[in-house]
Amino acid sequence: MRERGTLLLSVVLIGGLAVGSYWLAQQARLSDIVTRKVGHDIDYTATDITLTRMDDTGRAQYVIDAAALVHYVDDDTGELTQPHMVGAKLDRPEMRVRADLGKTVGEGEEIRLFGNVVMIRQPWRAAPEMVAKGPYMLAYPEREVLSSDQPIEVTRGGSRVNANGMQYDNADRKLNLDGGPSGRVREVIEARTAHKGAATVSAATPTK
Repeated sequence: MRERGTLLLSVVLIGGLAVGSYWLAQQARLSDIVTRKVGHDIDYTATDITLTRMDDTGRAQYVIDAAALVHYVDDDTGELTQPHMVGAKLDRPEMRVRADLGKTVGEGEEIRLFGNVVMIRQPWRAAPEMVAKGPYMLAYPEREVLSSDQPIEVTRGGSRVNANGMQYDNADRKLNLDGGPSGRVREVIEARTAHKGAATVSAATPTK
């Protein structure tokens, strides 16, 4: 009887160890899966990069240079160091944008720019050079649209204005400036045919 009891105890202990080992292995595997899911995993890195987006005819639409790129596979975002973007579409003024850092979303449809952001719109027909500076801008390279909800300084020709935000569309050269707590927005619409330096300035209806 004692030998049978000893054998039964051994079987129970071995079975318990097997079940425990299996449970620990499963917990480790699940923990690894969870860690991989919530991790911010780097897909690839590159230095001194140039990204060029082409249209259907093979013509460059815009070019982005950066000192470095880090791409994350889990959310398909990229971090750019010292990004520099140049718009190159036909029948539009050349637009250059630079910043200390940038973050791309998806395939670059949206780029968030941080730190010493500067947008330079080159002189175009009757319109003089325009420069916008601020700590942050959101760029849509394909449409050549930039916006910001943070303080911005804009100079155009001999004039300068400070605002709480802006939106600029390079297709029609239309600049919307957020005037501040009053909610009023000043619109500066550059005439397509006008004397040198001419522009139309109007006050929009207060926004709520």
